[in-house]
Amino acid sequence: MIMFLSFRGKDTRHTFTDFLYGAFDRANINTFRDDGKLPRGEEISPELLKAIEGSRSWKPTEVKNQSGIYGEAFKNRETNANEEKKKKIREWRAALRKAGQSNGFHLQNGSEAKLIEDIFGVIRRLIPKVVHVGENIVGIDEDLKQVKLLIDAKSNEVRMVGIYGIGGIGKTTIAKVIYNDMLDQFKHHSFLENVGEGSKDGHGLLQLQEKLLCDILIDKKMKLYNVDQGIEMIKSKKLKFLADSPKWFGGGSIIIVTTRNKRCLDVNKAYSSYEAKGLVEDKALEFFSWNAFQQNHVADNYMDICNHVLHHAKGLPLALVLSGSFLFQRGKKEWESTLDRLKTIPLDDIQKVLRITYDGVDDRCKKVFLDIACFFKDWREKGVTRILEGCRFYPKIELKVLDERCLISISDGFIRMHDSLQEMGWAIVCEK
Repeated sequence: MIMFLSFRGKDTRHTFTDFLYGAFDRANINTFRDDGKLPRGEEISPELLKAIEGSRSWKPTEVKNQSGIYGEAFKNRETNANEEKKKKIREWRAALRKAGQSNGFHLQNGSEAKLIEDIFGVIRRLIPKVVHVGENIVGIDEDLKQVKLLIDAKSNEVRMVGIYGIGGIGKTTIAKVIYNDMLDQFKHHSFLENVGEGSKDGHGLLQLQEKLLCDILIDKKMKLYNVDQGIEMIKSKKLKFLADSPKWFGGGSIIIVTTRNKRCLDVNKAYSSYEAKGLVEDKALEFFSWNAFQQNHVADNYMDICNHVLHHAKGLPLALVLSGSFLFQRGKKEWESTLDRLKTIPLDDIQKVLRITYDGVDDRCKKVFLDIACFFKDWREKGVTRILEGCRFYPKIELKVLDERCLISISDGFIRMHDSLQEMGWAIVCEK
């Protein structure tokens, strides 16, 4: 996206307009400055044409009717232009007329700094910095609906929502879709990825702090020298880095976090919780098809084997992406061989993601997890508890921790475990 900043007159060239250009530059908004150096009657440059074409900024009223230098430039472009180019020029003219009819900003005796801030707020809404979600995302509508119900966008209270679930279940994707969907409602916003991994050491935490402050303060040149400095600056801006209390945020703020440890949400009553549960069967099939066949349906004669893959993935988006991408453009015999292999040797990339949570629990919890993976999956909780107590474990707390970390789930008195997690457990046992 390119901003087109047009101005005339020495009264603002080196004052207000220059300050506004500097604000855009600090915010890393690519801005083309039309500084009056274009000779009358000359053809408008390709660079300026590109700026106008990509621009969604407020246009000055002097170009509303495309008269003078602008009219001449457009006429030059229309001369000998083919129909496709003429259509594009008509679109440019219409965009300029529409922008010229919009309400502008007027500065009389007010503050230039405040006016620049107001203009900047409008620009931020016009060109929101969306985050990349990925191609052919399916089955996200219900998640979006449920999380937005928890958010209650009409409220002026601070709203904090936590999305939890096992690795690869789609937590970050849900958060990204919601972020992009609500982005234009906010003047200041930031999306931080891989916070858990990035904050393990001081350097990573410093980078996260810098990004947060750069996004919120809209200053690409923000530089921190140590974590303590970052903490103090974040506090001064009413943004506590670990968002554990609504009092640190302004009214109407929305904070969304994703985690594999739902205890982080349980102990903080300020958060509303939402569990990411993966894709239902028809959406899982469509999502897998996009990755395996580059279309939204299964190729001929592949339905039976696809059903086996879906049964194995159990709605886990990560498993559907990796298995589908691996099988893309492979023959049916290779599909069958791969499916047989997956029954005993899981895909490495899936295991790496799931292993992060396993590595985060203590040794006794790891042993209980492996026992469940090998012996007690789908058993009654009471029976498993008695057996583990007989082996000098403390299952009441260890099962609770595993449940909080989404390594198991306990529902209707039974201990459940996703097939991919069970396969990871088997692989760990084989390593030993």
